[in-house]
Amino acid sequence: MHTATITSIQQASPSVKIFQLDYGQQPFHYLAGQWIDLYATINGKTEVGGYSMTSSPHQSGSHIELAVKSSTRHPVTRWLHESAQIGDTVQISDGQGVFVYQPEMSHRVVLVGAGVGVTPLISIFRYIAASVPQTDVTLVYSIPSADEYLFQADIETLSQQPNCHHLITLTQPDSNWQGRSGRIDAQLLREAGMSDDTLYYLCGPQGMVEDASAVLTSIGVPESRIIYEKWW
Repeated sequence: MHTATITSIQQASPSVKIFQLDYGQQPFHYLAGQWIDLYATINGKTEVGGYSMTSSPHQSGSHIELAVKSSTRHPVTRWLHESAQIGDTVQISDGQGVFVYQPEMSHRVVLVGAGVGVTPLISIFRYIAASVPQTDVTLVYSIPSADEYLFQADIETLSQQPNCHHLITLTQPDSNWQGRSGRIDAQLLREAGMSDDTLYYLCGPQGMVEDASAVLTSIGVPESRIIYEKWW
């Protein structure tokens, strides 16, 4: 366990806040795509929640970043959104989980996410952009509306690098949206690029992950090349 201090809170969208946590000189460790357990004391009781990190392991400094969607049902999430303040301290675990990317796994990666399921994918996207220029990465990101487009500036800036690309689609676009619309389908996944060694990372609501996985297998992607994490 490590003690971390909340150093920044940003309202990133109507439903999501971004938190920066500083862990100082402690030997904290994680891999791109992993999550942490976060412990907070709420009304005298220790509560825990699991959150994917959106920062890259190779970013400088001694902090991590989390993007958390609001919820009135989960005590830690509710505390983060309604009560947490800059300067508050929490306890965090090291990075956990097997939803990770490391350079030796493949030099062609497609990241497929919906809504706040983009959180571990943006960690991988940032990591590849900063540290693995030999890997070609495409982020396929489905969001309900333009105001829920998380990390837009960062995604567009990183996609100026020759090895980084993004495809965005809105499922509930308004008349101002000029980009793609509709759910993630075979055409969009083919546009992301296919090769025998491509790894596909899927993260989002259970239905989206199951649908995207079925589409990928229907167009010839082996199940062994699909890595997924479901959000309920």
